[in-house]
Amino acid sequence: MYMAHERRRYILRLLEQRKFIRSSALARELGVTDETIRTDLVTLHNLGLLQRVHGGARYTPPAAHTSVAAEQRLDSQLALRIIPHIPKHARVYLEPGIIATAILAHLGEHPCTIVTNAPDIVRTLAPPAMPQELICTGGTLIKKEKLFDSEEARAQLQIDIAILTPPAVEPAAIAYHSELRARWARAALRATGNVIIAAPALALGAHAPHTCPCIPRLLVTEDNLPLHFDTIPTETVPYISPESFSSDHLFDY
Repeated sequence: MYMAHERRRYILRLLEQRKFIRSSALARELGVTDETIRTDLVTLHNLGLLQRVHGGARYTPPAAHTSVAAEQRLDSQLALRIIPHIPKHARVYLEPGIIATAILAHLGEHPCTIVTNAPDIVRTLAPPAMPQELICTGGTLIKKEKLFDSEEARAQLQIDIAILTPPAVEPAAIAYHSELRARWARAALRATGNVIIAAPALALGAHAPHTCPCIPRLLVTEDNLPLHFDTIPTETVPYISPESFSSDHLFDY
C-alpha cells in the first residue's frame, strides 16, 4: 500500500489529466476512507497544489520556485528535467498546456526567448517582471483552439529548439487530436531539428488522428517506457501505477 505522500502525488497526477476529481470516487478508487481523502485534499490545498471545491478538487497550475511542487507534481517534475536542455538565449517554441505552464513557472531567470502562438503563454510572459523575451507568432485568434494562426506565420517560424507536448507519442512520430495543432508541430519540426518531446506515460503508444513524423533529440517522460521506445534518448521521472492501488471501481467523472 502506498504511503500518504505517494498517494498525494498520484492524486495530483490524476488532476493534471482530468482537471477535476470527486473525493468520493477517489476514496473508492484508492481503497481508503473518505476522511483520508479529505485529509489529503486539505493538505494539498494548503500547499497550494490544488483547489478544494464542493465534492472534490480542481487542478491548480504550479507556483514558481516551490520545492513541494517539484517533488509531488508530474508537470513540475517534467518541466525541471526540460529546462536544463534549453540553451541560454535560444528561441524556444513552446506548445500550450500544463507542461508549458510548469516550464514558465520554473524558468526563473533563465535567459531565453519564448516563441508561441498561445494567448495564455503571451499573457503569462507579458508582464515586465518576467525576464524572458517573448515573440508572438501573430495571426488570427482561433478561439476554439485557443491559438493564433496564419499560414504565413507557420512558414516564417524561426526557432532554435521546439518543446512539443503531444497527446500521442510513438518512437518515430507524434500525433494530435487537432489538425491545427499538428500543423504548428510540423512547422516547428521544419524549423529545427532540436526537438524535445515532453509527455506523461499515458501518451506513450496512445493514438490521435493527425500524425507528424518526428524523431526527437530527447523524450522526457515517466519511467515505465514501453520496450519499443528504447531507441530514443530519454530522461524520466518516477511513475506511479494506478494498478498499485487495490480497487474494483472506476472514477465517476
